[in-house]
Amino acid sequence: MRYREADDVFTTLVSELHSTLTPTTIMGITILAVGLFAYESLGNTPILIATICGAIASLGKIAVSLAHRRAETTKRSTVADAARWEKVQGFFIFLIAACVGTIATIAFASRDLSVHILAASLTFGYCAGVTVRISVRPFIAATTILIAALPTTISVMLYGDTVHWILAAMSAIFLFAALQSVLHVYRTTTREIRLRLEMERQARHDALTGLYNRTALREAYSSLGRADDTLTCVHCFDLDGFKEINDRFGHAVGDALLAGIAERLRESLEPPAIAVRIGGDEFVILQPDVRDPAEAENLARQILSALGRPYRLVAEEITIGISLGYTMALAGSAELDHMMASADKASYRAKRNGGGIDRELPPTLDLGRFSLVA
Repeated sequence: MRYREADDVFTTLVSELHSTLTPTTIMGITILAVGLFAYESLGNTPILIATICGAIASLGKIAVSLAHRRAETTKRSTVADAARWEKVQGFFIFLIAACVGTIATIAFASRDLSVHILAASLTFGYCAGVTVRISVRPFIAATTILIAALPTTISVMLYGDTVHWILAAMSAIFLFAALQSVLHVYRTTTREIRLRLEMERQARHDALTGLYNRTALREAYSSLGRADDTLTCVHCFDLDGFKEINDRFGHAVGDALLAGIAERLRESLEPPAIAVRIGGDEFVILQPDVRDPAEAENLARQILSALGRPYRLVAEEITIGISLGYTMALAGSAELDHMMASADKASYRAKRNGGGIDRELPPTLDLGRFSLVA
């Protein structure tokens, strides 16, 4: 169940559900031991069925957690992925809780006090483990506690003597406290995750424009694989006349202009291409997976057109020029610094020619392999 959570917070919280392998294993063994003892003592068939189901559900939960963990090591979960994993994890968690609640409820309906002791330990131990481990998904945690503990508490209360009335009252108090703990753990964990994600975002984004920074650019470039059938393109550009705008209107207007440029870049680019501000009025576009050199030229012209439109600032329209240079190389065959130096060289050449677009290509690159017209 989604709450008012950002997508990245939601996927991070759901990923915590696969970290319950050890407690799930311990709980499965405990359910088996307590259930079999209760069955041997009482000869109650429903207890045996609940015990077997609880053990099987625990194995299922372990298998799901392993699959969940393995899936997240291969690729980053999307919101849809996380929602599916949450449902599957929740199903097995609810099933285990139902088995625990069934065993304990039937146990307290008997007159065997030794079984009562084990049933109470099973219930309280399970609910305490739930509070700690799956409170990151409070709806699942709270529902699980109610499934396991509420019928048990009612069964204890119906036993009828003073001691069991006291135990029922304690159970009700602990049940309320557990629900409060679920909410507290969820809120605390969510705050910590938001803070961590924000720090990670700040480490990889430019504070003024929200675009990626040099660190993120290098990470993105290093993650590109090698291929001899695709090109990687790097565009470098700066703004013509930006200093004059700062001098005339002030740095606040200059900052607003940079923010406007960043917004237009985001609107112009489609993944996997990314926009990066590397400082001042200097920007880089990383364009991977290029299969036709014309794609690079088309993106360069698209950027030039988008950024060249007037910006409505300080009650008047401001127009800025662009000097853009780009280069290409076989995917993974060149160093990022070398590609940026080549693109910068083309950008400087474009600036000397009054702005616009230029390119600098490696002499060994055969573009004829990729298109009929290069």
